[in-house]
Amino acid sequence: MMKSGIYHQDVLRQSIRNSITGKPRKVLTTLKPDASRQEILTTLETNFGDIKTGQSVMEEFYNAKQEKYEDISTWAIRLETLIQKAINRNEIQEDNEDTMLTTRFWRHIHYTELRNATRVYFETVSTFEELKVKVRREEQEMAVCKGTELPKESNVLHIDEQMKILKDLTEKMNLMEKKLNEMSREKPSQNRN
Repeated sequence: MMKSGIYHQDVLRQSIRNSITGKPRKVLTTLKPDASRQEILTTLETNFGDIKTGQSVMEEFYNAKQEKYEDISTWAIRLETLIQKAINRNEIQEDNEDTMLTTRFWRHIHYTELRNATRVYFETVSTFEELKVKVRREEQEMAVCKGTELPKESNVLHIDEQMKILKDLTEKMNLMEKKLNEMSREKPSQNRN
């Protein structure tokens, strides 16, 4: 919208001001009414922007791994966000982006089974986007074949919880049966007296 040049600067400036709410809106009150778009954006960036250095963003990128419960799309988006921050801080060149994303993405997929099933794609596809689609497809197919999307450890925890509940219920039923037997023994002796 801003780069297209079809809107007047005043319209763009007012649109920016109108689209901002909450705490950032209060910050805008400190600016003069005729502040330029750049002044508005600079003030917002200063107060609310990401303040990490380029090196810390790169460190975060190189330490990134897919989380246990993170699906492939979420993992890819997280990596893309990190690399875009690094590009914005001139830590890496855009022409290296695809190679870096492809390598980090595939090598740090959490599930070894999925990584092994997609190795051929990693070695043959030419872009990160292609690899992402192929891995997502494989992830979906694996979930369908397994009949569940829950990780194995989650199922184990669920079974353990159910076994504990079953054990507690069994103990309570045994206790109730014991009390019932005692009550039934006491009742005939009371009727005789």
